[in-house]
Amino acid sequence: MLNFHIAFITYYRLLDEKFLRREILTGLGEGKIPLNAKIKLCSRNKCVSIECDVYLHVKGYSLARVTHVDIEEKILNEIVKPKKSQYCFYKVNDDSVCIYLRNPIYSKSLNILVRRIIIESKELAEALGESTRSWVFVGGKYGGIFLGFKKEQMEKLEQLARKYGVSPR
Repeated sequence: MLNFHIAFITYYRLLDEKFLRREILTGLGEGKIPLNAKIKLCSRNKCVSIECDVYLHVKGYSLARVTHVDIEEKILNEIVKPKKSQYCFYKVNDDSVCIYLRNPIYSKSLNILVRRIIIESKELAEALGESTRSWVFVGGKYGGIFLGFKKEQMEKLEQLARKYGVSPR
């Protein structure tokens, strides 16, 4: 079984000199399987690659109530704000998962209108199944986003976790 370490970094940031906001960034932890993936944020005619940590977070470990995919990078909070969420259509093609945002969102730091999030990961695409089309819950968290899939896909992700030696609790 893979041995994981829990890493929580808590820090405080002052906003507008009046409000104190607590942010928790999570990294590699127990029940989080790192996936080999590249993330692209795309407009209609331009894609920008961003450096992200992508994990398969298994149910029952590190406070996970359901198995989901974590994508951790602060720039993603421009796309989906922490504690906000949306249901998005996605499809699996050619070793990648393409998530279509309901409403395009302008990213100031990247200077593009983000319409799609593309996850290039052979293991994730194979686990979900080639040419799968469905809806995914995209939720914002401090330091990134998470993807909650339907039960059928969630069971496939749990099979992938078992291959890595991590069983859901």
